[in-house]
Amino acid sequence: MNMAQMNAKEALSLAKSYHQKGDLAKAEQVYSAVLQVDPHSAEAMHNIGLIFATKGDMKAAISSIKKAIELDRSNPEFHNNIGELYRKNGQFEHAQFHLSSAVELKPNYGEAYSNLGLVFRQINDIDSAKLCFANALEINPKNVAALINSGNLMREEGLFDDAVECYEAALEISPDNPTALKTISMSYYQLGDYNTSAKYLSRLTTGHPEMHAEKLDLALICLRNKDFRKGFQLLESRLKCYEIMKGDTETLWRGTGQDDKTLYIYNEDHVFNSIGDTIMFARYVKELERFSPAKVIFKVQPELVELLSANMPDFVEVTDQDCTEFDKHSPLYSLGLIMNARAKTIPSTDGYINVDATNDDKSDKTKVGLSGIGEIDSISEEAQTYNIDKHQTITEKANAIANLDMIITTDNDTAHLAGAMGKKTALIIDEKHDWRWFNAKNEKASEWYSNVTFYLKPEGETLSNVIKSINI
Repeated sequence: MNMAQMNAKEALSLAKSYHQKGDLAKAEQVYSAVLQVDPHSAEAMHNIGLIFATKGDMKAAISSIKKAIELDRSNPEFHNNIGELYRKNGQFEHAQFHLSSAVELKPNYGEAYSNLGLVFRQINDIDSAKLCFANALEINPKNVAALINSGNLMREEGLFDDAVECYEAALEISPDNPTALKTISMSYYQLGDYNTSAKYLSRLTTGHPEMHAEKLDLALICLRNKDFRKGFQLLESRLKCYEIMKGDTETLWRGTGQDDKTLYIYNEDHVFNSIGDTIMFARYVKELERFSPAKVIFKVQPELVELLSANMPDFVEVTDQDCTEFDKHSPLYSLGLIMNARAKTIPSTDGYINVDATNDDKSDKTKVGLSGIGEIDSISEEAQTYNIDKHQTITEKANAIANLDMIITTDNDTAHLAGAMGKKTALIIDEKHDWRWFNAKNEKASEWYSNVTFYLKPEGETLSNVIKSINI
């Protein structure tokens, strides 16, 4: 542009126009030209700092806005914006100074109060944070950011009903606000209202194919609610969130083209990465025979190789090594989608891992294995207890379980192992429990393992008291 044809004021107006339209390159060019003519233009210096911030150059952004403040120390917007940059950069002392300056210069500056509240929250000064958010809402009851931030504080304190009220108020003002939709969903989940949680996540993700993490959250709620069809479809979003696949997309198996071919099925390093997860879904690997593959290579954690090798059909090779020679590949939990899994038709619920008992103990007492229980008093005069957790390997645990009459366990790998072995098992879980157990009811059997019975532990209750209710 030809600065000679307009004065600095006109050029600044043009730069701001470009800035508002989102043409950052032209805006930056004109702001720079303004500063060449008028190096004391605080507004141009500040605005070019905002452009640097948008581009992710925090150092240049802070430097520019600092210079703007040196030129005009009484501008509250300058202090607010540099304070927010300092906050995002983790420089909380500087952030607090400038945001406090902003509200001193402009006492009705709701945005600055909200940002200052975030600083106090991050340095764990919760009372000051609450006061700042309250001030922001007193200035403007429709301050969406302050409503959401207040809700977040309440949610962190376990006040989920109060948090929901804040998020609902924010959504009345801004119905499509993604932060409010996600946080209200989280609050309803923590309240145990999974259907409402799913409703808000559905609102959030509809029309947003890029929201892979949120779709993964929705998938787990759907699975918890036994909606396997939708749940396993949405679960594929995890492949976009994490590096799970051990092959390219062209050879990713989707249930066809595997006749007389080698399938590579592998345990996952994210989301479903526990020993229990692999045990729970190993049942579906045994069902792959109906797809007529020439061979299935099943990669598992090293701890499971010996146990699962002895319990797979001949066409399945169990290994803990990565495979490079295969025709098709699939992460283990994608078998739920491929095999059209449904909660009512889960296979092998009565057990699918066999380990021969070797104990010659002829005691009349019921032999009860304990896992995740810790030290407790004797559970029954008719019972002899054994500590399953003293065994170092899964194979040792399986051998121990095979020689016992019953297992009492918390939600851990032992629960899945005992369930897969068909052993009578009492599973103690919290009332707000993991999605894998669906909406478990007290003294009801698990859909995954028919031999596993749930015993729900109310909040604040001791394990000992729950164990007393178990029929040995």
